[in-house]
Amino acid sequence: MDILKSDDFVTHERLTLFINENHIKREDILVITQGPGSFTLFFFGDPAIKEITHGLFS
Repeated sequence: MDILKSDDFVTHERLTLFINENHIKREDILVITQGPGSFTLFFFGDPAIKEITHGLFS
């Protein structure tokens, strides 16, 4: 059973890297929002899987 997950990103490049590295399918993306200085991704994913993330300065 998939659950709703979210993550925040400073640039669209980091957002794209996250989606590509974690093989998030288009149909699993609920919405991507853009606020002042950040992007937020809401997507459906397996609760047992920990996504690959990168630190702010990596």
